[in-house]
Amino acid sequence: MRINAYLLAADPARIEASVASYYALAQTIVVSYDASGTSWSGTPLAVKECLQKLRRIDPGKKFRFHPGHYALPECDPLQNDTRQRQSALDLAGRGADWVLQIDTDEVLADPAAFAACLEEAGERGFNAMEYPARWLFRDIGDGHYLERCTHLWRAAANYPGPVAVRPGVRLHCARQCDGRLFRVDFRPRNTDPYHGAAAPVHRVVRPAQGIFHYSWIREEAELLRKTAAWGHSREDWSAQIAYWRWAGRHPLLAVITTPLRPYARRFRIATPCPFSSQNGTRP
Repeated sequence: MRINAYLLAADPARIEASVASYYALAQTIVVSYDASGTSWSGTPLAVKECLQKLRRIDPGKKFRFHPGHYALPECDPLQNDTRQRQSALDLAGRGADWVLQIDTDEVLADPAAFAACLEEAGERGFNAMEYPARWLFRDIGDGHYLERCTHLWRAAANYPGPVAVRPGVRLHCARQCDGRLFRVDFRPRNTDPYHGAAAPVHRVVRPAQGIFHYSWIREEAELLRKTAAWGHSREDWSAQIAYWRWAGRHPLLAVITTPLRPYARRFRIATPCPFSSQNGTRP
């Protein structure tokens, strides 16, 4: 099973930890970046910082750097997002059985469990795999985070999109795709409220084996830059950011009131993934 990967070099915050978490699985990693250092919405990106960090963590010489121009002003940011991903996927798909599309703010906690799921997906004829992410919302100090959960504080899966696809698939809405999706979850019945109750679960992993999603684990200024640059930048994030501020001031209250709140505001206290350090090494 030959596995390649692609990454978008735009967000340096967790890029080293993210790549380290799947580096051993991938034979080739395509690094796609905008040559002008411009985001899909037209704002500046820290591309140079990303490239500098990546060049320090490639002992196997697996990276293939591919600049391009993806900040097209005539296109919606999400269209630019999808276009860049498709370009990177097409490059990474050459000679591969699977292509990983794990974002640089996502950290794979258990590469062996992930690879076993991917092998089963291939054997059963699926063309994409959805693997459960644990969505971290706020750093509350001392190595603890607010994590989105069920109304009774159990782990809930989150699926930003398939994180492994067959070469040749066509992406839409960032990294979504059509076709037969192999779904991995934390329990035998679906735990993600954004999927229907009848959504299939083909394999189960423990919450400690999921993907840790650090998208909102940032200083406020950095978070505001992130929400202005990503593919969903034209959506109104003001209410979510206001709640992010409130939850940081009152984390225990946010946890205690979870049963009374909608899913987007249900939280429990969690500790981070073993690969969560900035340099990607285990503590």
